[in-house]
Amino acid sequence: MTHTRKRIALTAATTLLGGVLAAVPAMAAPSGAGGGGDAALKTTFVHVWGPAKISAAYLNSHGGKWQSQNYTMPRPANTARVSLRCWNNGDGGKSRVRIKDMTTGKVLASSGFRPCNWKTYYATSNYATGHQLRVLLDVKGKAHTTDVAAERGY
Repeated sequence: MTHTRKRIALTAATTLLGGVLAAVPAMAAPSGAGGGGDAALKTTFVHVWGPAKISAAYLNSHGGKWQSQNYTMPRPANTARVSLRCWNNGDGGKSRVRIKDMTTGKVLASSGFRPCNWKTYYATSNYATGHQLRVLLDVKGKAHTTDVAAERGY
């Protein structure tokens, strides 16, 4: 009788363990829904250049616009991220950064217009390896000194 109980217990444990092991890959697999990416994968960002400090005087004298020179991200990289930080708001001034692929002429990402409130805002995009990128900065309302920096992700 004891041998039969051990066999039943072993069969139940094996079945339970098999069910758990079968469920684990499904729980660890990417969902594929919603955000369009794998939440388990994280991009590591490394500083490429900047921060470039663009003064309010420069922005005022250049129509509220600034752009970087073309640059190519060092390898290995597949993601470009640009940060924007401005300050001395209180008058409603806003800034935005965009990443432009100069090889294709397309704007890849935009931070949207953000208030100058000391917070850092980002524009992030994937791009084709070897393409020339450029950062575009625009202001809406009163211009404020702005820091812009570029990072690469892999």
